[in-house]
Amino acid sequence: MKKLLLLLITLTLLIATLIYLAFTYGTDLASNIITDFIPIEVQKQIGKASLQSMDIQSFEKTSLPAYTQNKIRQKFFQLVDKDSNEITLLFRNAPYPNAFALPGNYIVILDSLVRMSNDTIQYADVLGVLAHEAGHLHYKHSLRLMIKAGITGIIVGYLIGDLSSFVATTAHRLLSLSYSRQFEEQADDYAILLLHKNKISTIPLAQMLEKISQPVGSEDIPVFLSTHPVTKERVKKLRYSQLNN
Repeated sequence: MKKLLLLLITLTLLIATLIYLAFTYGTDLASNIITDFIPIEVQKQIGKASLQSMDIQSFEKTSLPAYTQNKIRQKFFQLVDKDSNEITLLFRNAPYPNAFALPGNYIVILDSLVRMSNDTIQYADVLGVLAHEAGHLHYKHSLRLMIKAGITGIIVGYLIGDLSSFVATTAHRLLSLSYSRQFEEQADDYAILLLHKNKISTIPLAQMLEKISQPVGSEDIPVFLSTHPVTKERVKKLRYSQLNN
């Protein structure tokens, strides 16, 4: 009984604090504060549960050959100088090109995006997209978006040890949540530094962004564009960075 009372008091104080922060400084600051306190184990739990929800609602198993998957994985892990224990790169199938980062260091890339590559030997354009997503992971952008979308749910779930309700209500929405201009610029800057460090041109990434930003068929707004706003300034910056490298 005492434990329950203590939990309720703690929960009340935390929610009150979050409400105060949200009203005083905005939900961005409140979500940033929460993000910094979430352990990596909990982040992985959120990411894994989010992917499971998306697999049920949106994705199918990848149809890419194992050789292609392994080749891209190998080049990506060389690029970020990490291994599969630090970042999990997953392939999924859907009728549109997209790639996104999930909490807990998961990156998902869709078959359609890989098939749009102009370079099936080095996959420089695909690596550029993955470098951008690695930037989103570095800054925990997807976790910040999810927390901002369900700020109370994450606190309640964390305290009672059950994040399923929070994940169920926010995971699928992550596919439609749009990164802010600031988030995209941060991820672009991260990708530029990473690509230049590995002597990979940023031009293929710029070309890929232009390509996947074009509507397909009856599409009004491409799926990638709805979640990753592509501006002329971003593409121009990527091209300019290569000229000055």
